[in-house]
Amino acid sequence: MDFRDISPYSDQEVNAQIKNLINNKLFFKQLAKFLFPISSKLLPGFFEIFIRGKFKNSFQSANTVKEFQSSLAPYVKKMIDKTTDGFTFSGEENLSSDASIYIGNHRDIALDAAFINFLLYEQKKDTLRVAIGDNLLDGSFAEILMRLNKSFVVHRDIRGIKETLKRLTKLSTYIDLSLFNDNESIWIAQKEGRANDGNDFSDVAVLKMLYLCKRKELSFSEWMKKINFIPVSISYEYDPLDVTKATGWDHHEEMSSKEINESDLQELATGLFGDKGRVHLHICNPIKYNGENIEELSLLIEQEILLNYKIWPTSHIAAKALSNTDPSMNFFDENKINLNQESRFLNRFNGLEEKVRKECLETYVRPMINKKKARGEALTF
Repeated sequence: MDFRDISPYSDQEVNAQIKNLINNKLFFKQLAKFLFPISSKLLPGFFEIFIRGKFKNSFQSANTVKEFQSSLAPYVKKMIDKTTDGFTFSGEENLSSDASIYIGNHRDIALDAAFINFLLYEQKKDTLRVAIGDNLLDGSFAEILMRLNKSFVVHRDIRGIKETLKRLTKLSTYIDLSLFNDNESIWIAQKEGRANDGNDFSDVAVLKMLYLCKRKELSFSEWMKKINFIPVSISYEYDPLDVTKATGWDHHEEMSSKEINESDLQELATGLFGDKGRVHLHICNPIKYNGENIEELSLLIEQEILLNYKIWPTSHIAAKALSNTDPSMNFFDENKINLNQESRFLNRFNGLEEKVRKECLETYVRPMINKKKARGEALTF
Protein backbone atom coordinates (compact mmCIF):
# COMPACT_ATOMS: atom_id res chain seq x y z
CA MET A 1 0.00 0.00 0.00
CA ASP A 2 1.38 3.42 -1.00
CA PHE A 3 1.05 6.01 1.77
CA ARG A 4 2.89 8.89 0.11
CA ASP A 5 -0.30 10.92 -0.35
CA ILE A 6 -1.14 10.88 3.39
CA SER A 7 2.15 10.42 5.25
CA PRO A 8 4.46 13.10 6.70
CA TYR A 9 7.58 13.91 4.74
CA SER A 10 10.47 11.51 5.21
CA ASP A 11 13.98 12.62 6.15
CA GLN A 12 14.96 12.32 2.50
CA GLU A 13 12.29 14.87 1.49
CA VAL A 14 12.91 17.46 4.19
CA ASN A 15 15.56 19.69 2.61
CA ALA A 16 13.82 19.84 -0.78
CA GLN A 17 10.55 20.86 0.87
CA ILE A 18 12.30 23.55 2.92
CA LYS A 19 13.73 24.92 -0.35
CA ASN A 20 10.18 24.93 -1.76
CA LEU A 21 9.12 27.10 1.18
CA ILE A 22 12.11 29.43 0.80
CA ASN A 23 11.08 30.01 -2.85
CA ASN A 24 7.37 30.44 -2.02
CA LYS A 25 6.64 34.20 -2.16
CA LEU A 26 3.06 33.75 -0.96
CA PHE A 27 4.33 32.05 2.22
CA PHE A 28 6.38 35.08 3.26
CA LYS A 29 3.70 37.53 2.15
CA GLN A 30 1.19 35.79 4.43
CA LEU A 31 3.70 35.56 7.30
CA ALA A 32 4.43 39.28 7.00
CA LYS A 33 0.70 40.01 7.11
CA PHE A 34 0.22 37.87 10.24
CA LEU A 35 3.38 38.96 12.11
CA PHE A 36 3.39 42.66 11.15
CA PRO A 37 -0.23 43.44 10.22
CA ILE A 38 0.19 47.23 10.12
CA SER A 39 3.86 47.71 9.19
CA SER A 40 3.71 45.18 6.34
CA LYS A 41 1.05 47.29 4.60
CA LEU A 42 3.40 50.29 4.65
CA LEU A 43 6.55 48.38 3.64
CA PRO A 44 5.37 45.02 2.29
CA GLY A 45 8.50 44.06 0.40
CA PHE A 46 10.84 44.88 3.28
CA PHE A 47 9.14 42.61 5.82
CA GLU A 48 8.80 39.75 3.35
CA ILE A 49 12.54 39.88 2.62
CA PHE A 50 13.31 40.17 6.35
CA ILE A 51 11.20 37.12 7.27
CA ARG A 52 12.55 35.10 4.35
CA GLY A 53 16.11 35.78 5.54
CA LYS A 54 15.27 34.70 9.11
CA PHE A 55 13.53 31.56 7.87
CA LYS A 56 16.40 30.67 5.54
CA ASN A 57 19.00 31.10 8.30
CA SER A 58 16.98 28.96 10.72
CA PHE A 59 15.90 26.10 8.48
CA GLN A 60 17.95 25.76 5.31
CA SER A 61 20.51 23.41 6.92
CA ALA A 62 17.88 20.98 8.25
CA ASN A 63 18.13 17.59 6.53
CA THR A 64 15.89 15.47 8.77
CA VAL A 65 12.50 15.83 10.44
CA LYS A 66 14.22 15.94 13.83
CA GLU A 67 16.49 18.76 12.69
CA PHE A 68 13.50 20.66 11.29
CA GLN A 69 11.63 20.31 14.59
CA SER A 70 14.73 21.38 16.54
CA SER A 71 14.90 24.54 14.40
CA LEU A 72 11.16 25.11 14.87
CA ALA A 73 11.15 24.67 18.67
CA PRO A 74 12.51 28.16 19.54
CA TYR A 75 9.72 29.72 17.47
CA VAL A 76 7.09 27.59 19.22
CA LYS A 77 8.52 28.73 22.56
CA LYS A 78 8.41 32.35 21.41
CA MET A 79 4.77 31.88 20.35
CA ILE A 80 3.94 30.45 23.79
CA ASP A 81 5.77 33.29 25.57
CA LYS A 82 4.07 36.02 23.49
CA THR A 83 0.52 34.71 23.14
CA THR A 84 -0.13 32.95 26.45
CA ASP A 85 0.02 33.93 30.12
CA GLY A 86 1.73 30.63 30.81
CA PHE A 87 1.72 27.03 29.60
CA THR A 88 1.41 24.39 32.33
CA PHE A 89 1.05 20.65 32.18
CA SER A 90 0.36 17.70 34.44
CA GLY A 91 0.31 13.92 34.18
CA GLU A 92 3.72 13.79 32.48
CA GLU A 93 4.33 10.50 34.31
CA ASN A 94 1.75 9.02 31.90
CA LEU A 95 3.89 9.78 28.84
CA SER A 96 4.88 6.42 27.43
CA SER A 97 8.16 5.23 25.93
CA ASP A 98 6.11 2.70 23.93
CA ALA A 99 4.36 3.72 20.73
CA SER A 100 0.91 4.92 21.81
CA ILE A 101 -2.22 6.61 20.54
CA TYR A 102 -2.70 9.97 22.27
CA ILE A 103 -6.35 10.85 21.74
CA GLY A 104 -7.36 14.36 22.71
CA ASN A 105 -9.99 17.05 22.68
CA HIS A 106 -9.64 19.39 19.72
CA ARG A 107 -9.93 23.15 20.00
CA ASP A 108 -7.40 24.53 17.52
CA ILE A 109 -6.30 23.46 14.02
CA ALA A 110 -2.60 23.28 14.88
CA LEU A 111 -2.01 24.15 18.52
CA ASP A 112 -3.52 21.18 20.40
CA ALA A 113 -0.90 18.79 19.05
CA ALA A 114 1.80 21.50 18.97
CA PHE A 115 1.62 21.93 22.75
CA ILE A 116 2.03 18.21 23.48
CA ASN A 117 4.83 17.92 20.92
CA PHE A 118 6.59 20.92 22.49
CA LEU A 119 6.29 19.25 25.90
CA LEU A 120 7.78 16.04 24.49
CA TYR A 121 10.57 17.97 22.76
CA GLU A 122 11.45 19.83 25.96
CA GLN A 123 11.62 16.50 27.81
CA LYS A 124 13.84 15.07 25.06
CA LYS A 125 11.25 12.48 24.08
CA ASP A 126 10.15 11.53 20.58
CA THR A 127 7.42 13.77 19.17
CA LEU A 128 4.13 12.43 17.81
CA ARG A 129 2.80 11.96 14.31
CA VAL A 130 -0.28 14.15 14.11
CA ALA A 131 -3.57 13.49 12.31
CA ILE A 132 -4.86 16.54 10.43
CA GLY A 133 -7.89 17.04 8.22
CA ASP A 134 -7.33 17.53 4.51
CA ASN A 135 -9.14 20.89 4.50
CA LEU A 136 -5.76 22.69 4.71
CA LEU A 137 -3.92 20.40 2.34
CA ASP A 138 -4.14 21.87 -1.13
CA GLY A 139 -0.45 21.82 -1.95
CA SER A 140 0.06 25.21 -0.32
CA PHE A 141 2.77 26.27 2.15
CA ALA A 142 0.50 25.19 5.04
CA GLU A 143 0.56 21.61 3.76
CA ILE A 144 4.35 21.64 3.41
CA LEU A 145 4.82 23.02 6.93
CA MET A 146 2.48 20.52 8.51
CA ARG A 147 3.88 17.49 6.73
CA LEU A 148 7.41 18.60 7.62
CA ASN A 149 6.19 18.65 11.21
CA LYS A 150 5.09 14.98 11.23
CA SER A 151 1.45 15.50 10.23
CA PHE A 152 -0.45 12.88 8.25
CA VAL A 153 -3.68 13.34 6.35
CA VAL A 154 -7.20 12.38 7.36
CA HIS A 155 -9.52 12.71 4.35
CA ARG A 156 -12.91 14.24 5.03
CA ASP A 157 -16.13 14.43 3.01
CA ILE A 158 -15.39 11.19 1.15
CA ARG A 159 -18.21 10.24 -1.22
CA GLY A 160 -19.48 6.73 -1.75
CA ILE A 161 -19.38 3.73 0.56
CA LYS A 162 -16.68 1.92 -1.43
CA GLU A 163 -14.36 4.93 -1.55
CA THR A 164 -14.98 5.69 2.14
CA LEU A 165 -14.05 2.15 3.17
CA LYS A 166 -10.95 2.25 0.96
CA ARG A 167 -9.69 5.58 2.37
CA LEU A 168 -10.44 4.70 6.00
CA THR A 169 -8.79 1.27 5.70
CA LYS A 170 -5.70 2.94 4.25
CA LEU A 171 -5.62 5.46 7.11
CA SER A 172 -6.14 2.72 9.70
CA THR A 173 -3.32 0.65 8.16
CA TYR A 174 -0.98 3.66 8.11
CA ILE A 175 -1.59 4.30 11.82
CA ASP A 176 -1.10 0.63 12.67
CA LEU A 177 2.22 0.55 10.77
CA SER A 178 3.30 3.79 12.45
CA LEU A 179 2.79 2.18 15.84
CA PHE A 180 4.15 -1.30 15.25
CA ASN A 181 6.63 -0.95 12.37
CA ASP A 182 7.97 2.57 12.87
CA ASN A 183 7.56 2.73 16.67
CA GLU A 184 5.97 6.18 16.25
CA SER A 185 3.25 7.47 18.58
CA ILE A 186 0.15 9.16 17.17
CA TRP A 187 -1.99 12.15 18.16
CA ILE A 188 -5.58 12.09 16.93
CA ALA A 189 -8.66 14.07 17.92
CA GLN A 190 -11.47 12.36 19.82
CA LYS A 191 -13.86 13.31 17.00
CA GLU A 192 -13.70 14.76 13.50
CA GLY A 193 -13.28 18.51 13.59
CA ARG A 194 -12.88 20.97 16.43
CA ALA A 195 -15.21 21.27 19.41
CA ASN A 196 -16.41 24.68 18.28
CA ASP A 197 -19.28 24.68 20.78
CA GLY A 198 -17.08 23.76 23.76
CA ASN A 199 -18.42 20.20 24.03
CA ASP A 200 -15.51 17.75 24.17
CA PHE A 201 -17.46 14.62 23.28
CA SER A 202 -15.93 11.55 21.66
CA ASP A 203 -17.11 10.03 18.39
CA VAL A 204 -17.00 6.24 18.27
CA ALA A 205 -16.28 6.49 14.52
CA VAL A 206 -12.67 7.44 15.34
CA LEU A 207 -12.14 4.18 17.25
CA LYS A 208 -13.89 2.17 14.54
CA MET A 209 -11.48 3.63 11.99
CA LEU A 210 -8.45 2.75 14.15
CA TYR A 211 -9.65 -0.85 14.53
CA LEU A 212 -10.72 -1.20 10.89
CA CYS A 213 -7.52 -2.72 9.47
CA LYS A 214 -7.40 -5.42 12.16
CA ARG A 215 -11.09 -6.28 12.50
CA LYS A 216 -10.72 -9.52 10.44
CA GLU A 217 -7.63 -10.69 12.34
CA LEU A 218 -8.31 -9.76 15.97
CA SER A 219 -11.32 -9.47 18.23
CA PHE A 220 -11.77 -5.99 19.68
CA SER A 221 -10.47 -7.06 23.11
CA GLU A 222 -7.41 -8.72 21.50
CA TRP A 223 -6.71 -5.53 19.58
CA MET A 224 -7.07 -3.45 22.75
CA LYS A 225 -4.37 -5.54 24.45
CA LYS A 226 -1.95 -4.31 21.76
CA ILE A 227 -2.95 -0.63 21.80
CA ASN A 228 -1.91 1.88 24.43
CA PHE A 229 -4.57 4.62 24.50
CA ILE A 230 -3.62 7.78 26.39
CA PRO A 231 -6.32 10.50 26.53
CA VAL A 232 -5.12 14.13 26.47
CA SER A 233 -7.09 17.11 27.77
CA ILE A 234 -6.09 20.64 26.74
CA SER A 235 -7.72 23.80 28.02
CA TYR A 236 -7.31 27.42 26.86
CA GLU A 237 -8.31 30.30 29.11
CA TYR A 238 -9.23 32.33 26.03
CA ASP A 239 -10.05 30.97 22.60
CA PRO A 240 -8.66 33.37 19.96
CA LEU A 241 -11.38 32.11 17.62
CA ASP A 242 -14.34 32.25 20.02
CA VAL A 243 -16.22 34.91 18.05
CA THR A 244 -15.33 33.32 14.69
CA LYS A 245 -16.62 29.96 15.88
CA ALA A 246 -19.87 31.57 17.01
CA THR A 247 -20.42 33.42 13.73
CA GLY A 248 -18.28 31.97 10.97
CA TRP A 249 -19.92 28.66 10.22
CA ASP A 250 -23.22 30.00 8.89
CA HIS A 251 -21.70 31.05 5.57
CA HIS A 252 -19.52 28.04 4.71
CA GLU A 253 -22.20 26.56 2.43
CA GLU A 254 -22.10 29.73 0.33
CA MET A 255 -18.28 29.76 0.01
CA SER A 256 -16.11 28.26 -2.72
CA SER A 257 -13.47 25.70 -1.78
CA LYS A 258 -10.81 28.38 -2.35
CA GLU A 259 -12.58 30.79 0.01
CA ILE A 260 -12.98 28.06 2.65
CA ASN A 261 -9.27 27.24 2.38
CA GLU A 262 -8.33 30.92 2.80
CA SER A 263 -10.66 31.10 5.79
CA ASP A 264 -9.01 28.04 7.34
CA LEU A 265 -5.56 29.60 6.83
CA GLN A 266 -6.72 32.79 8.52
CA GLU A 267 -8.08 30.77 11.43
CA LEU A 268 -4.81 28.84 11.65
CA ALA A 269 -2.91 32.12 11.94
CA THR A 270 -5.37 33.62 14.43
CA GLY A 271 -5.05 30.53 16.62
CA LEU A 272 -1.25 30.74 16.52
CA PHE A 273 -0.85 34.47 17.09
CA GLY A 274 -4.00 35.31 19.09
CA ASP A 275 -4.25 35.79 22.87
CA LYS A 276 -4.82 32.45 24.60
CA GLY A 277 -4.45 33.48 28.24
CA ARG A 278 -3.27 30.49 30.24
CA VAL A 279 -3.05 27.04 28.66
CA HIS A 280 -3.05 23.74 30.54
CA LEU A 281 -2.38 20.28 29.15
CA HIS A 282 -3.09 17.10 31.10
CA ILE A 283 -1.82 13.67 30.05
CA CYS A 284 -4.46 11.29 31.39
CA ASN A 285 -4.01 7.78 32.73
CA PRO A 286 -3.71 5.16 29.96
CA ILE A 287 -7.02 3.42 29.28
CA LYS A 288 -7.29 -0.16 30.49
CA TYR A 289 -10.23 -1.90 28.82
CA ASN A 290 -10.82 -5.63 28.35
CA GLY A 291 -14.36 -5.58 26.97
CA GLU A 292 -15.80 -5.91 23.47
CA ASN A 293 -17.96 -2.76 23.47
CA ILE A 294 -16.34 -0.04 21.36
CA GLU A 295 -18.96 2.52 22.43
CA GLU A 296 -18.03 1.87 26.06
CA LEU A 297 -14.37 2.53 25.30
CA SER A 298 -15.29 5.78 23.55
CA LEU A 299 -17.15 6.92 26.66
CA LEU A 300 -14.20 6.00 28.90
CA ILE A 301 -11.91 8.19 26.79
CA GLU A 302 -14.44 11.03 26.84
CA GLN A 303 -14.79 10.73 30.62
CA GLU A 304 -11.02 11.02 31.16
CA ILE A 305 -10.84 14.12 28.95
CA LEU A 306 -13.78 15.83 30.69
CA LEU A 307 -12.64 14.98 34.22
CA ASN A 308 -9.13 16.31 33.60
CA TYR A 309 -10.14 19.46 31.74
CA LYS A 310 -8.81 22.56 33.53
CA ILE A 311 -11.63 24.99 34.34
CA TRP A 312 -10.50 28.61 34.15
CA PRO A 313 -12.20 31.64 35.77
CA THR A 314 -13.53 32.53 32.29
CA SER A 315 -16.06 29.69 32.64
CA HIS A 316 -17.36 31.14 35.91
CA ILE A 317 -17.43 34.67 34.46
CA ALA A 318 -19.40 33.44 31.44
CA ALA A 319 -21.91 31.59 33.63
CA LYS A 320 -22.34 34.69 35.81
CA ALA A 321 -22.98 36.89 32.75
CA LEU A 322 -25.53 34.42 31.37
CA SER A 323 -27.26 34.05 34.75
CA ASN A 324 -28.56 37.62 34.44
CA THR A 325 -31.14 36.33 31.96
CA ASP A 326 -30.94 32.56 32.52
CA PRO A 327 -31.32 31.37 36.15
CA SER A 328 -30.17 27.85 35.16
CA MET A 329 -26.66 29.29 34.77
CA ASN A 330 -26.50 30.29 38.42
CA PHE A 331 -23.87 27.68 39.32
CA PHE A 332 -20.73 29.84 39.04
CA ASP A 333 -18.33 30.35 41.94
CA GLU A 334 -17.94 34.05 42.74
CA ASN A 335 -14.67 33.27 44.56
CA LYS A 336 -13.11 32.21 41.24
CA ILE A 337 -13.71 35.66 39.71
CA ASN A 338 -11.87 38.93 40.13
CA LEU A 339 -12.87 42.27 38.63
CA ASN A 340 -9.90 42.62 36.27
CA GLN A 341 -10.39 39.13 34.83
CA GLU A 342 -14.11 39.75 34.43
CA SER A 343 -13.58 43.04 32.59
CA ARG A 344 -10.82 41.64 30.35
CA PHE A 345 -12.92 38.65 29.37
CA LEU A 346 -16.29 40.34 28.79
CA ASN A 347 -14.69 43.14 26.75
CA ARG A 348 -13.95 40.51 24.09
CA PHE A 349 -17.65 40.44 23.22
CA ASN A 350 -18.48 44.15 23.25
CA GLY A 351 -20.54 45.22 20.27
CA LEU A 352 -21.65 41.71 19.29
CA GLU A 353 -25.26 40.82 18.54
CA GLU A 354 -26.86 39.33 21.63
CA LYS A 355 -27.32 35.94 19.95
CA VAL A 356 -23.61 35.74 19.07
CA ARG A 357 -22.51 37.01 22.49
CA LYS A 358 -24.67 34.37 24.17
CA GLU A 359 -23.18 31.58 22.03
CA CYS A 360 -19.63 32.77 22.82
CA LEU A 361 -20.34 32.74 26.55
CA GLU A 362 -22.04 29.34 26.41
CA THR A 363 -18.95 27.91 24.69
CA TYR A 364 -16.96 28.77 27.82
CA VAL A 365 -19.62 27.43 30.18
CA ARG A 366 -20.15 24.01 28.54
CA PRO A 367 -16.81 22.49 29.65
CA MET A 368 -17.71 23.30 33.28
CA ILE A 369 -21.18 21.75 32.86
CA ASN A 370 -19.69 18.64 31.22
CA LYS A 371 -17.03 18.24 33.91
CA LYS A 372 -19.63 18.49 36.67
CA LYS A 373 -21.82 15.90 34.93
CA ALA A 374 -18.81 13.59 34.49
CA ARG A 375 -18.21 13.88 38.24
CA GLY A 376 -21.88 13.26 39.00
CA GLU A 377 -22.19 16.69 40.61
CA ALA A 378 -25.23 18.95 40.67
CA LEU A 379 -25.07 22.20 38.72
CA THR A 380 -24.82 24.39 41.78
CA PHE A 381 -22.36 26.11 44.08
